[in-house]
This record gives sequence, C-alpha cells and structure tokens, in this order.
Amino acid sequence: MFSFFRIFFFSLVLLTVSGCSDSLIAKIQILEPEIIVHPIVIDFENLSAGEESGHSSFSIINVGNEPLYIDQPVLDDNTTRFQMSGVSTTEILPGELVDVEVYYTPQTYESSVATVRVFSNDDVTPQVEVLLLGSGDAPVITLEPEGHDFGTISIGCDNELRLTVGNDGNVPLEIADVQQMVTQPVDIGMSFGSLPELPWTIEPGYELDIITAYNPSDVGDDASIITITSNDPMSETVDFDEVGVGQIEEWVTDIFEQEEVPLLDILWVIDNSGSMSLIQDAVATNMSDFMSIFLAASPDYHMAFITTDSEEFEGGMYLDSSTQSPDVIAGNIVISIGIRGSSQEKGIYYSYLSTINPLHAGAGGAFLRDDATLVVIYVSDEPDFSEGGWSNYTNHFDNLKSPDKLHMVAVVPDDATGCYWTSPANPNYTRYLQPGLGYIDIADYYGGDFYSICAIDWGAQMQDLAETVSSKRAFVLSEDDPIEDTIKIYVNGQEVGEDVAEYDSTENHVAFSQGSEPDPGDTIEVAYALWGCE
Repeated sequence: MFSFFRIFFFSLVLLTVSGCSDSLIAKIQILEPEIIVHPIVIDFENLSAGEESGHSSFSIINVGNEPLYIDQPVLDDNTTRFQMSGVSTTEILPGELVDVEVYYTPQTYESSVATVRVFSNDDVTPQVEVLLLGSGDAPVITLEPEGHDFGTISIGCDNELRLTVGNDGNVPLEIADVQQMVTQPVDIGMSFGSLPELPWTIEPGYELDIITAYNPSDVGDDASIITITSNDPMSETVDFDEVGVGQIEEWVTDIFEQEEVPLLDILWVIDNSGSMSLIQDAVATNMSDFMSIFLAASPDYHMAFITTDSEEFEGGMYLDSSTQSPDVIAGNIVISIGIRGSSQEKGIYYSYLSTINPLHAGAGGAFLRDDATLVVIYVSDEPDFSEGGWSNYTNHFDNLKSPDKLHMVAVVPDDATGCYWTSPANPNYTRYLQPGLGYIDIADYYGGDFYSICAIDWGAQMQDLAETVSSKRAFVLSEDDPIEDTIKIYVNGQEVGEDVAEYDSTENHVAFSQGSEPDPGDTIEVAYALWGCE
C-alpha cells in the first residue's frame, strides 16, 4: 500500500537522482487507488429502547493517485436494529471521500452487533469492515407460565395457579393495568392478594404473583384472558390465556314411591297461661293456612287440642276426616282455650297424661290408632316445667309408638337465646320470650322439628308445619347440597316442571305444589349431580 509517507519518500529519491534520464523516473512512478475507512468501530452505547435512536457515520477516503471504485456498502445485521444509507457515487477521486450514514434503534433491553462491508478496487485492501455496536436499556416483562390449561375439573372443585410477572430488563417495569376477560359464568377468577393498588413497579430482577383459580360451576369449557399493560417497549400488552373444562363428578338418583293416604293422629298442646293471649290469636288466625295445606294431602286424620295444664280434649271432641269445615272448628277451639291456665306450663307432662288415658289420647281409646303416626305439636312462649324434666317422659313415648310412628314438633322461643316476639295484630307490641327448653329437647330427641314462635310470617310457618306433618308433598334427598341446576324431577318416568314440583334448599327436599301431588303408588325420581371435592 502506498501511503503519504511512501509518496514523500519517493519524492526525495527523485530529487537525488535529478541527473538521471527521464526514462528512469517513469519506471519508478506507481499509480493506484488506496482506500481508508474511518472510523472502523462505531459504538452507539446505551440508548433508551422505544424512546431514543442513535445516528453516526463513517467516511470512505481515497488516499491513492488513481480513482477508487467502490460497491454499495453491505450491512450484515441479524438484529435488524441498524440501518444504513447508500453512497451517492461509486467513484472516489484521489484525495476525496464519501460519507455513509448509520442508525441504531434499540427495541428492548439488548446488546446488538452488526458489520458494514466496503468493497473497492484497492488491490491491497479490497474489503474493509466497519463494526457497529449498540445497547438498549428497557424493562422486559416475563410471564411464568406463559399460559395454562387446568384440564378437566369436577364441578365444585378448585385449582389455584400463581401467575408470576417478572422484569428481565435493566430499568424498572411499570405495570399500568391488569384486565381479565372470562367466559360466563365466571369460573376462572383472579386475585391480587396483598398487592397494592395499581400501578405496580417491578425492579430489574424482581417479580410479583397474581393468583388465579378455576372453580367450575357448570359443565363445559371455560376460558380466561388476563391482559397486562406495561412500559415494556417491545410488548406494551401481553396476554395470559387460561382454559379449563368443568365436569360432573357424580350423579345421584333418589327413587320414592308415593305413600297411601297418610294416617295421622295429631295432638296439639297449647299453652293457656296468661302471657299467651296474642299468640293464641296468631295461631287461631293462621290455622286455616295450616289446615288448607294439611288437608290437601288428603290424610286420614284425628286431631285434638289440649293445654299445658290439662290432658282433656278442648271442646270435649277431636276432629277427623269426616268433620265439616275443620279449619273453622280448629280455629274456634284455639280461640276458646283462653289464658286462665297455670303459669307453670307443663306441656310435656300433660301430653303424657293425655296419651296414657284411653278416654283421651291414650292407647285403646278412639283417638289413638295403632297404625297411625302420632304427631305432638307443642305451642308455648316459655320453657317446659314438667316434673322431672323432659327426659322423664321418653320411656313412655318410646313404649307408646315406634320411632317411625312418632313425630314431635316444638313451636316455641329460640333455644339458648330466646327471642323477641312482635304481635302480628299490633306491630308496636314486642316482648322478650325465654328459650323453649324442654320442648326443643324432646323434639330433638325424637328427630322432630323446631319452629320459632317469634317468626314474622306465621302463615308461611303454619303452612310449612302442615307439610312437615303430612309429608306427602315433600321428598327429602338422600344427599345434601346438590347442584341445583342439575336437578330433574320425574313422576312415573315423565319429567315435571317447576310449576309442579321444585327444590327447597332449606329443607333439602323437592316439594310438589298444592293440587299436583303424585297419586298413591306413583314413582317419583329425583336425579341430581353432586359437587366435587366436598
């Protein structure tokens, strides 16, 4: 390569040999192009990705004594981050130069390298390379996992997942927003746990967790897309997809056969102490509600009323299936009971006396039938004060009826705490009632029922009581807490709608509407699914 110094050297030689011939000078003169590229390394250093862009240039110089011919420079860039302008001419005369513009635009946190190759007719150095360097500063959002398939999960079960959001960049990651789109019903949930309110800042190398959980409530496919918006210049929004499938874990079919007409002997024990006046009125007023539901089951019944201080039948009679206008007569009997009875209510004791006396409700008499179910309903606003306590009388009732033929019901103040009773006729009148101890105990002992005497809706309470004692219209499921949407009710193989029968979650039974009761001998099937993971 001829450099400036080499040219200067040859000039000195020519001056010293000035006495030589012209032909000698011509032999030592060499004419050729010579390329210089400057600089051969361009470092754009660190730039903020998505915000900054770098610009520089390099020069192609001809230091020879003949024209330099170049091709268009070639950019080798696998990162696609660099750009380069072309040259306006491919001929560079001696002592002249051309400039080439280069640009660097980082997209994310990165270190980028590229090469520009310059080809010329310089025989000594036909190719010169320019090294391009650049670095980007940026946050980089990462998701772990990048998506998730919960698979097939039984309805009622749940499966939790931690979505970890991290920052693999070198500047803080700002999470501006997190939104979820999910199929209905919302079975794939999202929770931020103890995280603060948005926005969140994640320093380089750190991460945080978003909790997701799949709890299918119905059969079929479920999906969720969580969209996270941040200041990552490469991925301003990222989506996290979750899918799952809900399935039924277990199906149950309960089969019932409608009983023959219920055979019931019902003994009401009504408190007749001085505090019962308004409560007796409420019972009498709503007796028609009880009787309408009760009689809809077409029971074969005997019904009598005694008090908490006498075992004798009120009115000297009992009602049966032949009684005309039984609802009116029953209401009148309750009203006539009065409130002149003992203040020491002994309802259990007098139900005992009545059921040992054949002249009243005892065995061998006209009222109590061997094949009938005995239902004893205690109605009082105070505890029972029977001698010896309630447990003193269980031996008698055990011998009187088998467990499947005895049903005890307590309509009394709430156990333990008592309750405040408000008169339906006078809402301004309220008083505290002591717990109905004794009555509740004996009802519990025989697997019976409790109704709060302080209930606001006495009509509904009396109707429910009628359904409980007649039991023809209601069928209790064998499993608790079914999936209500899956319940199907069939009578003799034909499905019936909610206008005929529907499920009551409080009682865990299906109840037929009045007038739609199955006929004796009909088969009732209730099919339903159970929640998984119970």
